[in-house]
Amino acid sequence: MSNHRLRPDSDVLLGLDNSLLRTLMAVVDTGSFVGAARTVHRTPSAISMQMKRLETQIGQPIFVHQRRSVMLTPAGETLLTYARRALGIAEEAIMRFNRLSPGSAVRLGMTDEYAVAFLPSVLASYTAAHPLVEISVTCRTSSTMSRMLDEGELDVALVTAGVTNRSGSPDTVIHRDRLVWAGLAHGTAHLSRPLAIAAGPTTCIWRKSAIDALDAAGISYHIVCTSENLAGQLALVVAGLAVAPLPIAALSGELTPFGPEQGLPSIGYYDVALRRSPHAPHDPTSTVVDHVGAYFAARQSF
Repeated sequence: MSNHRLRPDSDVLLGLDNSLLRTLMAVVDTGSFVGAARTVHRTPSAISMQMKRLETQIGQPIFVHQRRSVMLTPAGETLLTYARRALGIAEEAIMRFNRLSPGSAVRLGMTDEYAVAFLPSVLASYTAAHPLVEISVTCRTSSTMSRMLDEGELDVALVTAGVTNRSGSPDTVIHRDRLVWAGLAHGTAHLSRPLAIAAGPTTCIWRKSAIDALDAAGISYHIVCTSENLAGQLALVVAGLAVAPLPIAALSGELTPFGPEQGLPSIGYYDVALRRSPHAPHDPTSTVVDHVGAYFAARQSF
């Protein structure tokens, strides 16, 4: 490797991966690759590979290994100075351009079904882009969340479009998907007559859509379980004792959709609306609204 001194204006400093610089700081703070691995939740071998990449990029060794610990070389000390400055500037930029401060919080609401289908991806991508914002998630029925938005108990929520909109503002529909009869794969509950159904409360649009479809098809049924949360409905479905009208995106594991080919009528589609409370703080809530909108726009493009 070259022994030239690392200069402040050196081109090698341009384009360095911030994740590598954070790992460098973790190694220095803990004194070892093993300690850094615990801090950044990677394996020691992954830490070693990252530091080798960093040495390759700057063209000089960064560490001197001493038994179970490591020490910085002169070039490593210089790089550490730039790393602290670069990461500090990056954090300042996030705060400046997003107009956010540490401790900013947004109260996000959605139904259990949407949480299962969409929440992991939404949260993972959002927290990566906005690490300063804390997201508090509440799962309730769409009608309950509409009240909570109106009373300022939630900042923004994903609700089923068409459910009572207390604010009177038009729904912002951001997603459309199919409702299906969810049943146990290789089960026989979908063949029973009257059809055993696990459903949401009487205010649930999906429940009404399912019953209307059965009435139109002349299929007898009885509600064996009414539950405001997904877990209550799935308890009977997973046991093979009932079927439930659910979004196809929420099905996983042992569940499978049933439809006309299995003797059950199509239920139709549902729309997801994004509603914002008139009492919500502008800046952090806007980042969530924009991010969730972009997430569903990307889904629709596939």
